[in-house]
Amino acid sequence: MSHPLHESPRCRPEDLGAPIPDSPHAVSVCLPTWADIIGYEEKDPRVIGKMRTGYPRFFIHPLVNEVSERLRRQHGRAGEDVLPFADEAAAQECTLFIGAGARVVDAGGGVLAAFFPADSLPRARAYWQHAGRILSSRAAEDWLESGRLRNPEPGIGDILRMRLAGWSGAPPEMITLHPSGMAAIYTAFLAASARRPGRRTVMFGFPYTDTLKILQKFGAGVEFFPRGDSADLQKVRELLGGEEIAGIFCEFPGNPLLQVPDLPALHEMAAAARVPLVVDDTIGTFFNVDVLPHADYVASSLTKAVSGEGDVMAGALTANPRGLFGADVHAANPGNIYARDAEVLEKNSRDFPQRMKAANSTAVALAGFLASHPDVEKVYYPGLNPSPVYESLRKPEGGYGAVLSFLPRNAPEKTPCIFEKLGVNRGISLGTNYSLVCPYVQLAHYHELGWARDCGIDPFLLRVAVGTEPWPVLHERFATALG
Repeated sequence: MSHPLHESPRCRPEDLGAPIPDSPHAVSVCLPTWADIIGYEEKDPRVIGKMRTGYPRFFIHPLVNEVSERLRRQHGRAGEDVLPFADEAAAQECTLFIGAGARVVDAGGGVLAAFFPADSLPRARAYWQHAGRILSSRAAEDWLESGRLRNPEPGIGDILRMRLAGWSGAPPEMITLHPSGMAAIYTAFLAASARRPGRRTVMFGFPYTDTLKILQKFGAGVEFFPRGDSADLQKVRELLGGEEIAGIFCEFPGNPLLQVPDLPALHEMAAAARVPLVVDDTIGTFFNVDVLPHADYVASSLTKAVSGEGDVMAGALTANPRGLFGADVHAANPGNIYARDAEVLEKNSRDFPQRMKAANSTAVALAGFLASHPDVEKVYYPGLNPSPVYESLRKPEGGYGAVLSFLPRNAPEKTPCIFEKLGVNRGISLGTNYSLVCPYVQLAHYHELGWARDCGIDPFLLRVAVGTEPWPVLHERFATALG
């Protein structure tokens, strides 16, 4: 399972802005120093000018920008900006979200253009980022070259659904494919909101940033329980007793503290109130844990461990056939995955179980090493003192996942130094065949660090996504960085 980024990780100062991996469709980018992280968040020209790519929902891909430029020339009006889509429903949703002055133009060849007043670009970008129904870089590349998008290879979607069904235990007809993991979560949100229009949602446990943003910006309001512990569980029980809720969202485990919610208890109380429970299993993965019996929808980012290579965006939404959406799983717009992305995902995902097993083993070893190191204050990982809930949902061959976070002692001073000494790829994302490290809170919550701290998330923790490097290699690199 060797990879070029095992021996030559992108972590040098001169790697700033380089794609991880070395692909025009890479979903991660190298930010090698602490100053680069801050510069990226503050839009410093020194950093932004070096960026050759970025995570596609946050950083508009250069090929997508080229599509936008062509659309402006061909269909734009004075004072307008534009975002391209391959999904008419997404283009229409974007313009509705923006409001006055927005319109949709069919640009031909399968591309829809959402035009809007130029000063509405931040709102349009919010839809792109949070809803995740984006135009992929491969779709942009094909449209620029031929003026049309490619039709999918016959049966490729069925192959992917059958493969996912084999791993998750769900019937393939209960699985829909989406252009990103967030698009899967957004679809689940739409389905939950359609059942109970105008009702609030619940976010249980500290989540990946865009899940909470969806509930805040697109819904009727959200009740947020950031700790996701037994006390919060009781608060949810009380809330359900007095208010009709549209849906409950949680992660298993959470990001970045890898907290493990009491999913069976949460699902039991949700089911009693006829409230759908949506679980994001991206970090746990359906190789390790079986959350479907305790959820109505399971959202998975296939961009991460299922792909492994970090060069394709995709998501899946799996309905529990005995849950609240089992009878109408296809009622929500599935979005689908672009043809060429589906082909890449099919190829990348063939060895997912073997990769996951290897990464699980190394992550356990790394977590144990960090937990015993005198310069580490805290390690967050489900495999350290596993909870009874995790053990009850862990599959026979499953482990504890390949993501962990740790907080160095004297973190405000030490974290930047350790980050810059770590000889692993320094970039965002997770689930890749090569290890990635990032100061996750700085990247996800830079403009709300105080709020994150109030939720129990230290701004100076480091998140590690463990790859398939041999444990002795990673051990040496972490030992060197910690000193």
